[in-house]
Amino acid sequence: MEILTIEHPRWTEFAKLLQATIESDGCNAVHYDRPHATNLLETIGGIDVPATLRYFDAHGGYCDCEILLNVDRRQWSSREPIESVQ
Repeated sequence: MEILTIEHPRWTEFAKLLQATIESDGCNAVHYDRPHATNLLETIGGIDVPATLRYFDAHGGYCDCEILLNVDRRQWSSREPIESVQ
């Protein structure tokens, strides 16, 4: 079982799927409640879901949208973590 980090070869696939899911279903912006990400991680298979969620926590990914906004900040011009709206 592997931890899905931004360096993992499947990160881009995961991020695109997560973004598409959020665009279609929205983000509930509840910290530590990442239903879309958790479902995708379980679907991908071979991923240590609890360890990956801890990795997301350590990098500011407390809800589904913050995973995209904060965990892989290379894709954003701002380098400051973005807090979700509650």
